[in-house]
Amino acid sequence: MSTILNMQGITKIFPGVRALDAVDLSCEKGEIHALLGENGAGKSTLIKILGGVYQPDVGSIFLDQQETPIMLKSPIDAQRQGVNIVHQELNLIPYMTVSENIFLGQEECNRAKCLNGKSMKKQAVKVLSRLHSNINPSDIVISLDSTNQKMVQIAKAIVNNPKILVVDEPTASLGAKEIESFFAILQELKSLGTTIIYISHLLEEVFQIADRVTILKDGKLVTVRNVSETSMEEVIRDMIGRELGELFPKKHIQRTDCVKTELLSVSDLNRGEALKGINFSLQGGEILGIAGLEGNGQNALMKSLFGAYRKDTGTILVKGEKVSVRKPKDAIREGLCLVTDKRMAEGLCPDLSVRQNLVLPTLKKRQTLGFIKSQIESGLVKKNIDDYNIKTPNELKAVKFLSGGNQQKIVIGKWLNSDPDIVFLMEPTQGVDVGAKAEIYQLIRNLADCQTKAIVIVSGDMLELLGLCDRILVMRQGKIVKELSDSEISEENILRAAVGVV
Repeated sequence: MSTILNMQGITKIFPGVRALDAVDLSCEKGEIHALLGENGAGKSTLIKILGGVYQPDVGSIFLDQQETPIMLKSPIDAQRQGVNIVHQELNLIPYMTVSENIFLGQEECNRAKCLNGKSMKKQAVKVLSRLHSNINPSDIVISLDSTNQKMVQIAKAIVNNPKILVVDEPTASLGAKEIESFFAILQELKSLGTTIIYISHLLEEVFQIADRVTILKDGKLVTVRNVSETSMEEVIRDMIGRELGELFPKKHIQRTDCVKTELLSVSDLNRGEALKGINFSLQGGEILGIAGLEGNGQNALMKSLFGAYRKDTGTILVKGEKVSVRKPKDAIREGLCLVTDKRMAEGLCPDLSVRQNLVLPTLKKRQTLGFIKSQIESGLVKKNIDDYNIKTPNELKAVKFLSGGNQQKIVIGKWLNSDPDIVFLMEPTQGVDVGAKAEIYQLIRNLADCQTKAIVIVSGDMLELLGLCDRILVMRQGKIVKELSDSEISEENILRAAVGVV
């Protein structure tokens, strides 16, 4: 293979921060090259330099073995050089059609120099069919769900077969079938000579699809490894300085000064076709996992228990007392909280500050005659930032500018300020780097170890369920089909129950 990209000595300095310090990145033609590192390691800055969003303060970029370095002054420059990027956050125009979005900035015109809408729609159908998607190119993007919007964004990036395709957390909102199709497309592009730079916190995906990995830490290059010659343990050690076995805290530390109590009991919970006869209980000090293939009722269960969805029938007992949970405020009053899987849309107010987000659910606790006790509030925020190791320049920073891991800590922390008895966590480490994952896992285990609180986790990350949970319920077609505990908990047993194999 020949080298298609060579970024040499890339340095980028922002006010008070050296985001990149003499970083090298070399990619071969027709390889899938993973770019790994914790949030804040410099991955995004490096990719934005490759994409023409930033220009390096020091360093050079060479493409196609050219002897002269190139200057990428804008994303348009990068596209003209054959570099396309699928960003983690959607960057589509919501009120334009699918085909208009796919060809935005690379529109086709006829001889009369008018847009050739018919041709663009035809080509849009072709590229979407490669992704095994039947999205109508005439649909308005805002009318699509998040999965289909992601497919449109991918289609936009590959429609002209770029030389270099950068994908940042590409599978975050995709289901299993869409991920399978997407991986097939990446292999097809690879066979055609396209170089793919793959950024993901899901190391299982990296080991499934990548040829090599480049690892960054604190803005510096750590190492470059061949995937076939390394292991997940080595990669994690390079990324965060810890072994894989240290990622999860020890399970269920016994306490002699607390007595176990049944905190939650659910009987005959039903909601249309989504939930059918759900029965389970939850004890203090327990971390209960809810597993299953995507769309089998796990999310509906959490939101029904929290009052975000209206149940048809069912009885809920909290600490032995029957409760009526019709709305989220009812659940909060009964000592329940829900950390949603949609962090930016449902968990945070992105434009508000760290402080405002942390204190939002508990404002009434610090009010007298409608006035906020600001001194008490300041102490609470400072304690949260210290306790949860939230990395922010100051408490007034808007949360949208923080890394995914720090945003997630704020979502969890703001609910813990309400001192809940039962914590529902939906995909608690989605889009979070392994360092922040370890911190969140320890936080979850600390909550359970006090024995007076209990946690329910819905996660598609099998390693997360195996490493954290004391007991796992497997759901299939809206029903709990299996309960696993102790030595029964294994990936094989979970998957067998999830797909209906006895």
